[in-house]
Amino acid sequence: MHTTMKMAILGMGACLFASAARAADPPSTAAVLDKLHNSNLTEIEAGKLAQDNGHSKATKDYGKMLVSDHTSADNQVRALAKEEKIDLSAGTPVVGSSSLAELTAGPAFDHRFARSMVDDHKKAIAEVTKARDTTTDAKLKALLTGILPTLEKHESMAESLKKHHKE
Repeated sequence: MHTTMKMAILGMGACLFASAARAADPPSTAAVLDKLHNSNLTEIEAGKLAQDNGHSKATKDYGKMLVSDHTSADNQVRALAKEEKIDLSAGTPVVGSSSLAELTAGPAFDHRFARSMVDDHKKAIAEVTKARDTTTDAKLKALLTGILPTLEKHESMAESLKKHHKE
């Protein structure tokens, strides 16, 4: 599987999967792709925010990685949506309304950002796993399978940031 395909959604959009991943009712490919798309947009915005407001180089670098990974992932999501003839929503990143957007640059931002990324990645991993395990679409299953290692890598890196940026 192509490496850029593995670059995918992170935590802040993880809650978007909740309605699509009920155990008894497999999520539709359209619903999952739409949620992945919106999650990617959210993570791109989070990455930009980290680059702008991050105090440490590590936070800024993590933000840069989010932008790069999620831009690549969104290209993969859009390609599958196009192949499947699925129209994706315009997307509404939720980062702008979060408490992170209200923080100014500095150590407090770094700490809260890292903590948020850890929590959100744990949720994202659980939701993507659930969607992967319940979908009947082979192409979607492959995409979700490819996403998991990147989510785990991002969670691990967020854990390191969290330890480095204690309040």
